[in-house]
Amino acid sequence: MKARAFNPQVFLEFVSYSLFGGYMFYLVNSGQYLSYVTPRMKPYLYFTATVMMIWACTELFRLFRPQHKIRSFHCFVLVLPILFLLLPHSPLSTDNLTANYTGGSAFNQNMPDKANQQLPTSSSGVNASAGTPAPAESDISTSTGSQPDAEIPNTANSTPSDTQSNPQEDTVAGLSGMDAANKKITVDNDEFYPWIAEIYTNMDKYEGYTISITGFVFNDPEYLAEDEFVPARLAMVCCVADLVPMGMMCQYEKASELTVNTWVTVEGVIHKGRYEGQDEPQITVKNITPAQEVEGYIYPY
Repeated sequence: MKARAFNPQVFLEFVSYSLFGGYMFYLVNSGQYLSYVTPRMKPYLYFTATVMMIWACTELFRLFRPQHKIRSFHCFVLVLPILFLLLPHSPLSTDNLTANYTGGSAFNQNMPDKANQQLPTSSSGVNASAGTPAPAESDISTSTGSQPDAEIPNTANSTPSDTQSNPQEDTVAGLSGMDAANKKITVDNDEFYPWIAEIYTNMDKYEGYTISITGFVFNDPEYLAEDEFVPARLAMVCCVADLVPMGMMCQYEKASELTVNTWVTVEGVIHKGRYEGQDEPQITVKNITPAQEVEGYIYPY
């Protein structure tokens, strides 16, 4: 019985489709795809991976079908992207970006419903500070010494029902960290964008509130004055190519002395300011402390 001829082109196609589809499944299931695209791309990645695996299976039926001329160059179209993803690469920071700071114009639309929105904020191998260590306690001033304290309601003569916060007020739009009785907001790292969107949308409501928020120092003089900086996170709208620093602008007389890309927790009072001709909520800084780096991007949409 004559042996059937092995087809090397079909074999290469089978390997290419299998590797590409399998690696796509791995990136999605492990969450590492968030280093490159936003969560809304997840179903498209699954679809692509499924199509690749189907193509790989169909190639098995042609594996021993003779072919006069062997071609293999087209297989590199799928192999090369995998090789680039597997090569060691450094995480992106603001030093790698060309986009400017995103101010209030990014929040003109209504705040997304957190209950129906996927908001992962951590992705493997991604950080915004590019390995910049946090500054020592002595390197950062912990108080401006000149800013007024946040307005605290007088509760000395209040009844318990007056001083206890309303549960509905403390869970604005499904968000945590709200202390309505003391007019204080503590922004959780996983709720960075939803809280900022909420404050931008209802800035009059939150004027005078004390806020605590963590981000890396962004104080590019091209966009900000000497007494301004942003405790920012990198926001991804579609893919890694459109990363942009996003956060709330802070008024701080020693802003120019802060080290770029170091991570800090800022505590201050929300006030209404202006940026590029638009009203926006800003922070009058009362206290700055070093913070641990928060890995991953934020995904506004």
